[in-house]
Amino acid sequence: MNLPPELFLIAMFVLMYFLLIRPQQKRAKDHKKLLKELKKGDEIVTNGGVIGKINAVDESFAEIEIAPGISVKVQKQGINQKMPKGSVKPMTKVSAKSKAAAKKDAKVVTETKA
Repeated sequence: MNLPPELFLIAMFVLMYFLLIRPQQKRAKDHKKLLKELKKGDEIVTNGGVIGKINAVDESFAEIEIAPGISVKVQKQGINQKMPKGSVKPMTKVSAKSKAAAKKDAKVVTETKA
């Protein structure tokens, strides 16, 4: 049973539509909705992997706090996803045990150079 080449081309286009085009359109629609709903206090991740909390949002930019007292301004298109509340936690101070281990390592390095 031979299928006409036109029918094969139509079948391939339909297959490509359902496997590639339709899911990409859905992702673009979801991303546009995410950007529209951003507000102060949301925790986000940028396309570059920087995680932070939104301080201010305008039409095309968002100001995010990436560390206490450090804010950066990014394009809203550069925001990749919204994180659940509590995902952004400040870096904790180095424990005394870690400090002692770091000093020991530094001492060994300086002794071997001498």
